[in-house]
Amino acid sequence: MYCGAPAIPGAIRPQAIAVPRVNSLALVAAALAAIGGAPALVFGHLAIKQISTSGERGMLLAKIATVAGYVWLVVWVLVIANLALHAR
Repeated sequence: MYCGAPAIPGAIRPQAIAVPRVNSLALVAAALAAIGGAPALVFGHLAIKQISTSGERGMLLAKIATVAGYVWLVVWVLVIANLALHAR
């Protein structure tokens, strides 16, 4: 049975929803955090600021990378302090 053209355009084939892309600085921060880089905290903070203004995805990734960057910063400070104290 033919009922004619659809009353709403796109009712038969809905348009694809555009998904926002992941923030590139969040990806860089995560990569740096994964290899032990303290600069991950800088890139993480920049990514959080960009994501809050642009609406891109990756906020959780940026926050995790920022926290990991702070952890790595503490680790590197402790390692360098230990080497400096025991370098007799």
